[in-house]
Amino acid sequence: MINQVSGNTYYYNTAVPNAFNNFNLTMNAYQTVPQTTVDNNEEKEKHRHKLGLTIATSAVVLGFGVLALMKGMPKGFTKKLENLKGILEKRLDKLSEDAKTSRMADFYRYSLKKTEKAAEYFNSINNASAFKDILFAKLMNKTKPTRKIAEKITGMFERFSRKTVLNGYENARTRFERMYEVFGAADNKIMFANPEKVVTINGKSLTAKEWLKVINDKKLNMSQTFNGYFGKNAVQGRYKNTKEKMVDLEQKVWDLSFGNVKDNYKNKELYDTFLPEAILAKDKAAIKKQVNWYKEIISGSPERAGHLDEIMAIYKELLSPEDYQKLLRVSNAASSKLDRAVVLETDKFFDKLRDLKLGSAPTDFLSMVAGLVTVGAGLTKAEDNDERISVSLKYGIPALSAIATSLYLGATLVSGGSALILSTISGMLMNQIGTKVDEYRQKHIEQKSNPKAV
Repeated sequence: MINQVSGNTYYYNTAVPNAFNNFNLTMNAYQTVPQTTVDNNEEKEKHRHKLGLTIATSAVVLGFGVLALMKGMPKGFTKKLENLKGILEKRLDKLSEDAKTSRMADFYRYSLKKTEKAAEYFNSINNASAFKDILFAKLMNKTKPTRKIAEKITGMFERFSRKTVLNGYENARTRFERMYEVFGAADNKIMFANPEKVVTINGKSLTAKEWLKVINDKKLNMSQTFNGYFGKNAVQGRYKNTKEKMVDLEQKVWDLSFGNVKDNYKNKELYDTFLPEAILAKDKAAIKKQVNWYKEIISGSPERAGHLDEIMAIYKELLSPEDYQKLLRVSNAASSKLDRAVVLETDKFFDKLRDLKLGSAPTDFLSMVAGLVTVGAGLTKAEDNDERISVSLKYGIPALSAIATSLYLGATLVSGGSALILSTISGMLMNQIGTKVDEYRQKHIEQKSNPKAV
């Protein structure tokens, strides 16, 4: 660049201009957020994270702790101990006189003794849980408002459980309908191949077409049996009958325990027998026998052939091994669905109705109350309303969601292990959703406070 000094005198400026000077000035003009503000935001976020984790952990631990305390020991575990006890007793009985002095016999006796002690211990814990439910129910019945609350909670839990049983049978019915469709396709294949082919089954000779008539008659009987015994009206009828069996359950348990402490404290059953289960043992066995009898008419058992067994025996002679295996897979799937639905009704649902009758629902719901109280108490430590909202979205609500999911899954007869896993997943999912919502909220607040930055 040439600069004029005076007159006609010129000199050359050899300094190289800095092309980045203007850019640096421009960048400095935009640097409006001081470093101290950034540090403060980081500290604030750390405080929120720490507070949130504390609240979530406390709520989950306290909530699930209260739930575990209210429920007692898993009923399924004590049943497994009883089954193990029976197996050990049978093995001891089968030993010869000489073998009864062997080390193996000693091991069986030792294991049997420990199993009996463990079963008694867990039953005593479950008795304590039942007594707690009854006492809490009596407390809730003291006033009309608390009685109404208890009835509402119990009714809600019962509806969930009953719906689960009905859904179980509906799923089985859907699977049976799918099976009938596959059977129909197989029937068409048999008719297309050679309907007049004579086939002898169990000493009886009929044409393939005639055997298909036998199959269709059995399918019709099977469908009518399913609708008659496992349709909604039949299941509802058994539900009402079961409820009638439990009308005075809490009073019977009370009479055997706190109703007469002076005499009952010496009662061994009070310590090593789960009283509600013992009181209803005959009723539960009766409904199991009844419903399993209906199921066996359809799908059979090791001791008795059902319609489905007889149908599959005929198909085995009419179809190729490959086609028969296809039918066998769908028939086994349908039968398994029915088995699971029967177990839901006669075992899990029966036990759930028993526990609800004793007053388990309001005490289980205390876990949700404990979680709410913990989250509420934790949020009081937040620095401002913005932090309270943020912590609630990312930590408080997910923790409560996990507890609520556990309660719901328990009401829908999901086993404890599966319920715990699904509850954890629910909490994690709600954490992700809450985090996204909070990020959007923070962004909206920033845009509102500084519209020029958009």
